[in-house]
Parts: sequence; C-alpha cells; structure tokens
Amino acid sequence: MRLFIHVFIVLFLLPSYGQVTFDLESLKNEYLYGELSAEEKFGILRTLSKETPNVIEKLAWGDSLIEFSTANNNLEHRLQGHLSKAWAYNDLGNYLSDISETLAALEIADSIGKNPAQLYNHLANVYGNVNNTNEAIKYYLKSIELHKKADSISYPNLIESYYNYSNFLLKNDLLDSALVYLEKAREATQKTTPQLITYITPYLDGNTGVYYFKKNQYDTAKPLIEKGVEGLISSHPDAAVEYYNYLADIAQEEGDLDQALAYSNKALEITESSNSTSELENLYLNLFEIERERKNYKTALEHFLAYQELKDSLINLPTIQKMYNLSKAYEVSNVQKEADLMAKEAEIQELRANRQQTISIIFVVVVVLLSLLLFGLFNRVKYVRKTSRIIEQEKERSDALLKNILPDETANELKANGKVNAKQFDSVTVLFADFCGFTKYSSRMQPQELVERVDFYFSRFDAIMEKYDLEKIKTIGDAYMCAGGLPYPHQDHALRVVLAAFEMIDLVQAFKKEAPNDPTRFDIRIGINTGPVVAGVVGTKKFVYDIWGDTVNIASRMESNSEAGQINVSEDTYKVIKNTLDCTFRGMVDVKHKGMMKMYFVDPLTQDQQKSLFEVNNITVQQT
Repeated sequence: MRLFIHVFIVLFLLPSYGQVTFDLESLKNEYLYGELSAEEKFGILRTLSKETPNVIEKLAWGDSLIEFSTANNNLEHRLQGHLSKAWAYNDLGNYLSDISETLAALEIADSIGKNPAQLYNHLANVYGNVNNTNEAIKYYLKSIELHKKADSISYPNLIESYYNYSNFLLKNDLLDSALVYLEKAREATQKTTPQLITYITPYLDGNTGVYYFKKNQYDTAKPLIEKGVEGLISSHPDAAVEYYNYLADIAQEEGDLDQALAYSNKALEITESSNSTSELENLYLNLFEIERERKNYKTALEHFLAYQELKDSLINLPTIQKMYNLSKAYEVSNVQKEADLMAKEAEIQELRANRQQTISIIFVVVVVLLSLLLFGLFNRVKYVRKTSRIIEQEKERSDALLKNILPDETANELKANGKVNAKQFDSVTVLFADFCGFTKYSSRMQPQELVERVDFYFSRFDAIMEKYDLEKIKTIGDAYMCAGGLPYPHQDHALRVVLAAFEMIDLVQAFKKEAPNDPTRFDIRIGINTGPVVAGVVGTKKFVYDIWGDTVNIASRMESNSEAGQINVSEDTYKVIKNTLDCTFRGMVDVKHKGMMKMYFVDPLTQDQQKSLFEVNNITVQQT
C-alpha cells in the first residue's frame, strides 16, 4: 500500500496563488507571458509545482521554483521546490532521488528554524515504500512527536502524520493499530476547517474500507472504498488508483472478473496519463491474476513480466543501502555541528581555567607545588591502573553483548572491519511462528503483563534455537522468526528447524495443559520454507542481523496459512525432509500475491520419535 497523503497539507498551511480551485493552463500562461511581481511569480510557481498532475511537468516546475528562489534568496520558497520534487520522484518510484530532495529541504528547514515534522513524515513514507520497517517507524513517531511539541499544533500536518502512519500499519497488516491512528486522524480533522474536512474525508473513508477488506468483511469494505474513489477521482485521480486496485480485488473475490478488469483498466488509464509508477506494481499483479482467471494466458504473462520488471527496478538492495546512507549522512552532519559547538565551548572553558591557574600559581609556595606534584603523580598512576582495568572489563562486556546480538562470525567481521558485507546463502530454512488469538487477548492485558507473557514464551524459544544451533533473526509483536543453515551452512538445517518446531509446539501445549482455563495460554501455528536468502547487518548504532529474499516471504505465507498446533511446510521444504519425516499433502492453496502453492502438514512426532531421529541422523544438539 503506497497511498500516502502528501499534497493536501500545503493547500491549507502555505500561501499559494489565488484560491484552491484554479485553471492550471491559465496560470502557466500568466507566469510565462504576464507582467508579474516577484511575489506573484512565487505564488504561481508554488501552485504549479504542487498541483500539476503530470509528474514530469511537476519536476520541471519544482526546478523552476528552486532556481527562482535561489536567485531571489528566498529559502522558504526554495524549501517548497525541493519538497514538490520529492513528491514527484515518489510518484515515479525514484526513491533515491526522493530522499535527496527531502534531505535538501530538511537542511533549509534547520537553517530557518522551521519545524521539520512534515519532512520526517515524508521520509517515513519513502522507507515504508521500500519495506524498511525500522526506519519508517522511527521517522513516523519522530514526526508525530515534533507536531505535538510545537508551540501551536498544526492540525493539518498532525492529521497527515496520523493518516500516513495508519496507512503504513495497514500495509504491514497491523490492523488494530492502524484503525487506532485512522480514528486519531479523523478526530483531529474535526478541529479544522470544513474545506479540509471535505478534502481528507475520502482518504479516511477509503482506508477504513481497506481495513475491513483486510478483515475479509467485503460488504462493509466496498461502499467505503467507493466513497473514497468518488471523492478523489475529480481532484486527485492518481490517489484513487490504489482504491481501484482494492475494488478489483473485491470483484475477484465475488467472482465478477469483468468488473475487476474494468476497475484495473480504469486505474491503468489514470496511471498512464499522470506518469505515476507508485501503484503500477500492484496494478500489473492484479491484471495478471484477473487475466489468468479469465484464461487469457498470453495477456496474463505480459502483465506478470511487466510486474516483475517494475518490481526489480524500483526496489533492490543497493538502492535501499544508498537511501539509508543518505539519511545517516544527514544525521551525522547534524551531530558534527553540535560537536563543533561543544568544542568551542570547551576551548573557552579551558582558557578561563588556564588564566585562573596562572593566578593561583603566583601565590603557591614552591615546596607546596612539589608536594602536590608528587601526590598527583602517585594518584595518577593509581587512576591509570584502575581505568585500564575498567576499560578492559567494559571491552569484555561489549564483546559479549555484540555476540549476543549478532552471530559470532558476523560480530568478528564487524569488529575487524567496522562493517559487514551482505552474503548470499543458497539453501536456508526459515521458520515463522505466531500465537493464535494473541491480538484479541493482548488488548485486554496490562502492558507489564503483556511483556512478561511474551518474554515467558520467547525466552524458552531462544533456548530451543541454541539447542539446535539455529539462528534467531527477530521478533515482530507476537511473531517469532528464526533460520537454519546460516551463518554456518548445515546440510541438515531443514530437519533441525522442523525438530525445533516440534519442541516449540510441545512446549506451548505443555504450558496450556497446566492452566487450560487461562486465556493467555496460547496455541501456536508455524510455517517453514527452504531456499536462498541474502543475510547482512543494518544499522550503525543498533545493529540488526536480518535476512531478505522471496524465501522469507514464502515462509511468512506458510505461517499465515497454517493452523493451531500444526507445522505447515512449502513444497521446497517437503522435498528435503520427505525421506525422513511423514507429511500430509494439503493440496494447492491460493496465496495472496504468490498464486497457487503446494503445502504440507508435517505429521506429529512423539518425543521418543524425535529422540530417535537425533540418533539415526547423527544430529548434534547442545544441552540446554
């Protein structure tokens, strides 16, 4: 989901030329041929750079605004020029250029003392588009915090941050949290003007419809999404494209393929007229699925190839790394400015101290000076020894903490080189586990109780990972992710992961039997897939070891299609373990964005059978 609000704010916060309703062609002619003052030219350029629907033209008007602002030394208007270009690059899917323009706007905002909350919100949108969850969440929360800390809260900007954060949560299927922030945006909207209420309501209605769509409540979702389209199609048709995609999805679910195709073609028409690529990826995928179901296989193949080509061109690891480096360079430059100020202050303090010391020396007897010097030297030796011991202890603690966060091989590489190169693993088995009904019960629990319950299970899962020499990757809410076969390859990594999964299920069921009436004793479902991945470390302060690739996505789909107490494996994993473990074929299952896939449930094993597998397959496990 890439439907972010980044246009409506400027209509209500920043002065523009004339009213919101205007004739763009008339404005172009007036700017090119009319006799205008500098302020009138600024107003027209700002309006054209914000409201021109064609993104290529929007880039050109943004450049004109920057050039004119630079010539007239007007930083406020120059900031808007960079921001308009950032929005245009976002619509084109050129996220690296988007980041560059946004950081240029941030530098100007810092220099003129302007609240940068809106710019951090846009940065969060970009990182959300490339699935960099950590960076996106960081900048969304920073944007909301800056809005709330402002002397006078700008509700239009606060609405934008609330809405976009809820949109990001919807994209990541954090539905209940997404609905909370949608309601925050709706509440804040009521504190603004009728004009803004009319403008933002289609976005709120449309995304509320998306929430119910993801809840599989199509009868509730469809009229809300249609209201969103109706409110946007005349003023911002490019924003309606995503909602057309969802209407096409609903039509597919209802079996009306002609209607689904009509919605998708309408979305494609809008996209081609505006040169926007932000929704083309999902649009081509929808067209592929529709034409495949209509048995137009040649047309379906064309759409799938277009989808794959666009997906590969928009998001790749080098581009994501460059984006990350740009934002980090900006943060480092800000830190350097603060360090320079501190150095100046330290220099002043040092000069004052030296002057005072000179005055004091005049009144000190030579004998006293010698005594103090000897005493100081003695204490200095003691201090150096003590400090050396402390430094050595802290170094040992730091090394232990680093190896607790990262695999040993990765931690050693990071200490030796200051960075870690990404690595390709040809065969890795990835496991996702998720608690059934956790969201429902967690909303009724106190925060401390919730954390203690999650830690109760996850700490025991960690022990199982250590036992089977598997690598814990991360936890996301109540989801637990691990992998076998990295950073050191194992030929039996698939079997190790499945046996670990059995122990996880046995552990959860054992605790549930102890207190069968306790609603916080959960069932667990597990999904497993085997294939190639890319592994590496992201971050410069809080290091995170992570893995990427379609193997990870399919493992997640295996978990979401699993059932309580079951281990659902893909066809690739089944081929590896079929000679060792018995599995039950579930048939072909339709997986969102993946098509029909074969899935298998691994038949249950007793603890004696598990122990027997250790001996027969010579699996070496660590004692926990």
